[in-house]
Amino acid sequence: MKKLFKVFTILCTSLLFTSCYTWFEEQVKMDTEKPRINLGDLLYQEKPITSLNPPTQLLVSQGSYSNEIKIHWDDVPYANSYRIERAIIAPDYTTGLYTNPEDGDFKVLNKYVYSNTFVDKILSNPSNSNPEYSYRYYYRVCAENIPKGLESSEFTETSVTSCGWLLCPPSSIEAAKGENPDYIQVSWTAVPKVNKYEIYRGEKENGLGMEYLDSVTGNILSYKNQLSSKEKGVEFYYKVRAVLSDGSQSAFTGLALGYSSEEGAPGAPLDVAVTDGSGVSKKSLNITWTATDSHTDGSKTYSIKYALYRTSSIDSIYTLVRNNITTGDVTDESLLKPGIKYYYYVQTIATNTADSKEIVKSAFSKTGPGESGEAVGWLLSPPSNCEVADSDDASKSVIRWTPAVGYEEVDYMYNIYSIDTLDGVPQLMVHDIQPETDIILGEDGYYNLTVDKKPFYRITTINDTLGTNLESDYGAIIAPNPSAPVNVTATKTDGLKDDGGLNSFTPNNNGVYPVKITWAKPDGENPYGYYVYRSTKPDSSFRKITDNPITDALSFIDENESARPGTLYYYKVVSLNVLMQGKKANEQTLDSRGYGALTRDQWFREYNKTVKRSQAKLTLMHKSDDMQKLGSDSANGDICGKLTYNAEVAGLGAEIKMHYEKYADYYVNNNPELGIYFLLTGDTNTTANMSGNGSMSGTNTADVSGMYPGYAKYNKLQIKGGGAGGGAYIVCTKDKNGNTILAESDISWTIGEE
Repeated sequence: MKKLFKVFTILCTSLLFTSCYTWFEEQVKMDTEKPRINLGDLLYQEKPITSLNPPTQLLVSQGSYSNEIKIHWDDVPYANSYRIERAIIAPDYTTGLYTNPEDGDFKVLNKYVYSNTFVDKILSNPSNSNPEYSYRYYYRVCAENIPKGLESSEFTETSVTSCGWLLCPPSSIEAAKGENPDYIQVSWTAVPKVNKYEIYRGEKENGLGMEYLDSVTGNILSYKNQLSSKEKGVEFYYKVRAVLSDGSQSAFTGLALGYSSEEGAPGAPLDVAVTDGSGVSKKSLNITWTATDSHTDGSKTYSIKYALYRTSSIDSIYTLVRNNITTGDVTDESLLKPGIKYYYYVQTIATNTADSKEIVKSAFSKTGPGESGEAVGWLLSPPSNCEVADSDDASKSVIRWTPAVGYEEVDYMYNIYSIDTLDGVPQLMVHDIQPETDIILGEDGYYNLTVDKKPFYRITTINDTLGTNLESDYGAIIAPNPSAPVNVTATKTDGLKDDGGLNSFTPNNNGVYPVKITWAKPDGENPYGYYVYRSTKPDSSFRKITDNPITDALSFIDENESARPGTLYYYKVVSLNVLMQGKKANEQTLDSRGYGALTRDQWFREYNKTVKRSQAKLTLMHKSDDMQKLGSDSANGDICGKLTYNAEVAGLGAEIKMHYEKYADYYVNNNPELGIYFLLTGDTNTTANMSGNGSMSGTNTADVSGMYPGYAKYNKLQIKGGGAGGGAYIVCTKDKNGNTILAESDISWTIGEE
């Protein structure tokens, strides 16, 4: 019996090495350099961390700072860095509303943030008119731990709290001009969440030397600046800024000129008008008014000159166009821009003919926006919002544009031109397109016209009011978004032979090699370039993995630092036109999801998970009585197949045979729809003598229907003194077609027991 027990001990030891983990609890140790562990420790140890949860409580500052947006989120356990992406959304041209961003709108802001806060510096020197004030900034964050090879988390979801914006100054400011002899009324527009407004005043039109004047609470939008006798008649410039309860300050408004009325001051000019302001000129606007040579107040006689100012539909600050004007007719050519309405104001300046130091000024003419004497003009301009949309007919495009400035007062027509190359000469396609006849203004504020499909388009505006059929300059070049690429394919445990083989690449810390994504151009089209995106989900959380567009190839190698074994990655490729515009991506299919090949060591670790689980199901090997361990046993796979076991005395030793037949325990990502992880067929056999020395033999093959085909050979594994004494496993990895990726090579007998 004693002899038989010894033989059976060798038998159990051999079985131990077949599965590469301890068979007997507290009886035989695998690695003499490590503490003993029992079967329970191996089967029920805490599940290792392989992936990260997305951050929670993402909070973004909203109108709190004039130059930056602050982002905060809760720490994620086991994360050592965070990736932040941002999407910038401008308000809709017609409604002023904001749309939610899509995955393609997000761009990497910072790949490696090592805390749970981030400050996004938007402006270095905030001013009164930065366009950034009108934008909405959406942020999303994912947790990462690349050094430890953990799978990156999904991105945080887009929500109200993930959207931020800047603290803006009041959008407009106005100071009274010659309206009261004792004070100057200053008013401005409201800013949300403001605690107070601070008012500054100075006498220089460049804003230098301005001093703090006073403040009012946040619910007050005007200030009455009472004047001393010395201040009456003095021109002052005012500016205002908003201050929050925590002391954060907005930028200042622009400067608002104001002055009190004076005794003897002339009246404001009459009949101020923009005579050619209704889009009948492309370069200049002509302003006229009724002028006089002199002004008399009692015994005083004054010579008269005029000053011309303007504001615009995008800026309420008064800009001096020209002063010292002696006539009532001025042409303005100073930095006028298309697509903008300009409002003009004239001031009378009277100088005492007997004392040139005595100067009195009128109020500004009442010719601003909405006033009965409104003096407004604009250049003939092309439409400022143009785009190309898809047509149901693949040979057509739908040109969309908003009406040119001034369309409410002028019956414009439009021309559409095509261009074959970006620097080509426009060719007239459709001319004299008439609103209400040829096109209808939609509820979204756009005209739509279907035309033949061309590489590029430009639109002009026609004004025939004067019978000259005047045409505006060309609008911006627009182009169709190219169709989605076709045949998008991502490799699956591939050897990348066309790219030099796996020896040309370095696996990541998880033992995973890159994935290659390939595609073909859409039929009949030639996109300028492509962006590639990746996600662990088929329908969301795609991140752009190409910093720059791919313009010289139809493939991309994804060297994913955080890729993990057993994880499928979904890829989408977006076609771009030469203007770097594009939204169309491939649909998700089996071909467009992929994963990288594994190193031999990592392949064996993943394979060994099924081996360990299968042998844990056997009954005889876990009997407490040694004699009961002899005999035959079997275990069924959780998914399919069977493991058979036979242990018997053979001469002065023991022989153990284990056979796997189409055995599988795991699905990929525990999802039956993704297929089987490893499907095993083969043998792992052990023989040992009375001294506890022996060897293993057999080959166990992972079928191509599983995620990682290949095989492991046991012929070199050595057993010495009842313990694992050295040798190696032989591993060969294959692709899904059964072709060899990494040829047979030895790996340490300790692999798989970490």
